[in-house]
Amino acid sequence: MLVGIILGAIGILVIILFLFAFLIHYRVFGKRWEPDGIVKYYTKEEYDNFDALAIKFLHKGKYLHGFLYSYPFERYKGTIVFSHGMWGSHKAYLQEIEAFAKAGYQVIGFDNYGTELSAGKNIKGLGNSLACLKSAVTYAKNNYPKEKIYVVGHSWGGFAANSIAKYHPDVEAIISLAGFLSVRRALVSLLPKGLYILIPFLILIDFMKCGTYSLVHAKKVLAKTQVRTLLIHSMDDTMVKYALNTGYLQKKIHNPKVEYLIVDGKHHNPDYSIEAIEYANQVMKELRELPKDQQEAFRKEISYHKMGQLDQEVLQKMVDFLNN
Repeated sequence: MLVGIILGAIGILVIILFLFAFLIHYRVFGKRWEPDGIVKYYTKEEYDNFDALAIKFLHKGKYLHGFLYSYPFERYKGTIVFSHGMWGSHKAYLQEIEAFAKAGYQVIGFDNYGTELSAGKNIKGLGNSLACLKSAVTYAKNNYPKEKIYVVGHSWGGFAANSIAKYHPDVEAIISLAGFLSVRRALVSLLPKGLYILIPFLILIDFMKCGTYSLVHAKKVLAKTQVRTLLIHSMDDTMVKYALNTGYLQKKIHNPKVEYLIVDGKHHNPDYSIEAIEYANQVMKELRELPKDQQEAFRKEISYHKMGQLDQEVLQKMVDFLNN
């Protein structure tokens, strides 16, 4: 009798925890991401002779949309597939995309399922970026069969870049910026310790939404990959914690194909200039101190170009890595 009561209580607790985890997951991932109209990213029109050809490709029966960006070179060094971070579209990375295009590459910038230009009712979960990148690389291979295919990703897209060699082991090279290693390690970075009990349930729900992509651990992929891979991370990153992800890899795997570029003071954007990071920090501090009714007007005056300025030294190291 007592055993039955205990098992029943455990069962009820598990159900409550699952439902709580489901609610959290739904609130974070259960809607589309659309720009609010205030953020002003870099635009194609700011650059002379910078071309953007609209593209689309199928992903699980739905179309993902984006552009093939390029400058008018007679011959390209290859095709880069760029995987964006969460709560943003590929347009938030146009400064990086333009820099790679100027270096002689054509670049596919696309929006993940449930994001701005692409189809989808919601962004599904953390495993979604890897699923979408797999489809994007397949598209690149099918449409540019004579080109070398490269992958670059940041944050959510960095996780996808870290793991893409599992599905496309023949890509030429990979660059991951502030990428997490697994869904679990992303959740450990993001959740307060008091909610760690929910992590198994959140992983299960992510798996239900995104499939086996949510179960991939990049350590296993990178330990044996034959694809040249560059991991770039800032030691003070609090969103995707360096010690739990790239720092952990540095200690645990010894694969000569995997290289590291570790910086500091860049938070979650290791390829941004120190001036851009300082400006962003100041903007966020002032924004938090303003009454809510004044925040929208303040945001309209923010220089997002200044906030997204690239570190030319880091950029050159990325280009040199791709050119190698």
